Amino acid sequence: MNSVLFTTKAGFRHTFVLNPKSLVGLAISILLLFLVGAWRIKNYARRELEQERALQQKQNIIPFERKARHALTRKGLEIWQSFNNTRAIARFNDSYFAATAGGLIELSQSGNLLRHYSVIDGLPESDLLSLAVFDSKLFIGTRTQGLVSFDGQIFESYQWRDRDPQAIDCLLEDAGRLFVGTMAGGLIGFDGRQFREITIGTDHKRLLKINYLSKAGSQLFVGTFDDGLWIEEGERWSHFTMADGLLSNRVVGVVANRENLFVASDYGLSVAPTTCLALENSQVLRGCFRAVSVMPTLSGMVETPSGILLMLDDGESFTLATNDNSSRTPRLNTLAWARPTDLTNCRSVALDRDLWMLTSEGIRRAGASAFDASLRQTHSLFSPFGQTAAGSSLNSNLISALLLDGEGRLWAGSFRNGISVIATDGHVLAHLETEAAREINSLIEDRDSKTVLAATSQGLLRFDEHLRQTGSWSTRDGLLSNSVMQAALLSERAANETAEENHARNFLLACATSKGLSIGVAGHLRGLTTVQGLPSNSLYAVFAQGRRIYAGTLGGLAVIEDGRIVRVFTDTNSSLTHNWVTALSVAGGRLFVGTYGGGVFELTAAGELRSFAAETGRAVVNPNAMWSYNERLYVGTLDGALIFDLHTQKWTRVSEELPARTVLSITGDEGHVYFGTTGGVARIEKSYWNQAE
Repeated sequence: MNSVLFTTKAGFRHTFVLNPKSLVGLAISILLLFLVGAWRIKNYARRELEQERALQQKQNIIPFERKARHALTRKGLEIWQSFNNTRAIARFNDSYFAATAGGLIELSQSGNLLRHYSVIDGLPESDLLSLAVFDSKLFIGTRTQGLVSFDGQIFESYQWRDRDPQAIDCLLEDAGRLFVGTMAGGLIGFDGRQFREITIGTDHKRLLKINYLSKAGSQLFVGTFDDGLWIEEGERWSHFTMADGLLSNRVVGVVANRENLFVASDYGLSVAPTTCLALENSQVLRGCFRAVSVMPTLSGMVETPSGILLMLDDGESFTLATNDNSSRTPRLNTLAWARPTDLTNCRSVALDRDLWMLTSEGIRRAGASAFDASLRQTHSLFSPFGQTAAGSSLNSNLISALLLDGEGRLWAGSFRNGISVIATDGHVLAHLETEAAREINSLIEDRDSKTVLAATSQGLLRFDEHLRQTGSWSTRDGLLSNSVMQAALLSERAANETAEENHARNFLLACATSKGLSIGVAGHLRGLTTVQGLPSNSLYAVFAQGRRIYAGTLGGLAVIEDGRIVRVFTDTNSSLTHNWVTALSVAGGRLFVGTYGGGVFELTAAGELRSFAAETGRAVVNPNAMWSYNERLYVGTLDGALIFDLHTQKWTRVSEELPARTVLSITGDEGHVYFGTTGGVARIEKSYWNQAE
């Protein structure tokens, strides 16, 4: 017990006794006062934050983070890509820069390739869509990683914290401001310090799916993917769609002069007199546009000294004289030139007083003065610009299948462009593409006969060591379907069999098709379907091990012995969480099963499936995107690659070293691993992961 002595003004002394209960009560009172004070401070801070957020929303300010992206300096990493497919071009620091499906390329003024920038150099991804020079920097719009700037040395990324732009299809610099057109993040303005979303009216209507931006005088033109054309002038917005006479709501180009406004959509060209567009009465605007020409696949339009140049997706071009007042409807003239037949994704751009054609097969350039509305024959009009040496670039970045053959050559199959055969230095040795050899699902090799088998959408193809197609299997030979996802060799070379006999004989194979499993040799194939017990007829993976064949299907995993289905694993009778089995591989004698959305499983010696979801998450394993070498398993997913070390039992994720996060195929040897992605090939030395960070 404690006591406190105090004296009053009258001189009397009093003693106040503090017992333990009083001390506890005092402590509780002080604690309550502290908590109340803290609660008030917290509420005040919360109110201030809410007010600040409300103010930002009112001003449409977008919070963002800016981050420098430094080059990857560790040795042993190479990126092989196709940068032919060009989406945008800009002049920066006395060079031309092109945004491509395979990174950023820098070209001299004469067209020589100066440098190819990839994720190794700091780009967050390789799939680039748009360019603009602003604030002494080159700004780059990407497919999935937002906005990026480049000062000539270092890349910087701008991440908006409150939205996902999905894709930045167009950029426009005007009067000290950068306009950013996104698919899902709205129309955004950037003054070098702050990002603001540009909205319409008091209800702040957002502009979405923006695929075209241009400026003419005081008018800003915003073309959308499916919502027509928006025009802003003096903070007043006008909106035009098919209801107003446009031929399509997907706008790909705008040209404005004193008399007319020309609008190109993906279905043709429309025109409206500027006097009609200037009317205040919105009711009068209806039907203001009239059709000039129906042109399906129209992809772009630019102004020339004598009129307009229009271009279709395949490069076919037309001119139109805008000063021809002899008729109410302007007349198109076909522009004849030596156009390659394989061009796609063509678009016209005006830059440095020249006209440029951006295509799937590179860049072409023509002087603007060469265009005359009366011109009919101009065979050398668009000349190639920035052509690289033959064999220095892949034919496609969608690498769906990879194989290293016995001679050390890398076979890279794509979904659309056949097979590229590549040397160890990245030089393309040959390109194999026919009607049958176009959509490649997987590749395997029989090293005894030096034969490569390609599973395609048109059957199973056979190539010899000289890269010649020597045979094919189809439904005519007994396959259940021509759509073959993967094949597995079932027979081995006999001890007394010569190389010539091995090469000549038919292979005993198991083929995973879209209509079941085909087993046997050409002409003598037996089919296994759901009738015989498969969980699904849609097969995605097949693996042979001794007497057993494992088949990954859309409905689960099947085990086959001596031609009979002996066991099926599904989500109802095992620990399998997702029935879609996409990949199979053996590492260290252990069978691993990849699924689409359930991650990786192991089929244990006890005959049960064990999940690795706790270590890796329920990853999406892409079809046939598993490969192993000795004690390591490599797995391709939608979010990079997973590596499992059987010694340490640890998983590692690889992503920033890859040209794209979606990994479709993997192969390798004792020294390197090759990752096939939607953005090209990454070649990584195995020692790369042993280096210090």
